[in-house]
Amino acid sequence: MKSTLPFPIKQALFTLFVLSFLLAIPQQADAQRSNNFITANDIDADIVPRLSHKDEEIGITSREGSVDLLLTNEAILIQFTDTFLEKIEGEIRESDDLSDATHLGTVIRSMVSSGVKTLLDRALAIPLYEIDAVYYENGRLFVINREGKELFEDLEIDNKKVMEDFRARDARRFVAEAERRMI
Repeated sequence: MKSTLPFPIKQALFTLFVLSFLLAIPQQADAQRSNNFITANDIDADIVPRLSHKDEEIGITSREGSVDLLLTNEAILIQFTDTFLEKIEGEIRESDDLSDATHLGTVIRSMVSSGVKTLLDRALAIPLYEIDAVYYENGRLFVINREGKELFEDLEIDNKKVMEDFRARDARRFVAEAERRMI
């Protein structure tokens, strides 16, 4: 069966799947091995409702316009922008208009499109206590966890690495504020 979803939606879904997989699988594997659900390799991250970019004191948007990186007093959040979500919703509507009109097909497309909207209308929140360092170097924003691993290292949208897609001035301001809050 060939997928009728446009490439950006497929890529966004794949990204969310990978993020969910990375956060959930280590916990499930540990749960199967022992009664201890928290290990040194786990990241205490949550999928939370999206925040409005303007409600947060510090928030930066990728140049390409698809991702917001927000900073609260407790966490760093990464989420799709309103513009990107509207684009995806438009592409879903467009693909609905182009596909066959069978009742079953309509029901399935409706379920998929509402599921996509529900999945994408979230943010990934990583508490500041899980973050060891945030810095900007050589055109790239780095978020390093307590185990020394780079978060969002391979996150790409439209073949562009997200952490390399922030304006230098915005990234430096974000870093300065994150460092102040991590003390």
